[in-house]
Amino acid sequence: MSDYVTIQQVPNEAMAGLIEQRLVGAGIPCVVVPGGIAAVAGAGAPYSVTVPAERADEARALLEA
Repeated sequence: MSDYVTIQQVPNEAMAGLIEQRLVGAGIPCVVVPGGIAAVAGAGAPYSVTVPAERADEARALLEA
């Protein structure tokens, strides 16, 4: 299994979900990681969007387009 790296941090779960949809739609595996206990409780907290290290450049380019 490949190592996942953070390609972007966003301020809330909704934004993370939108990014995840875009990446998965392009065939790039993605995992959204809550940034703290507040995120688990549903409050606004940062989320990290992670992808396999070998797909990071492709994912960043997709999100910049």
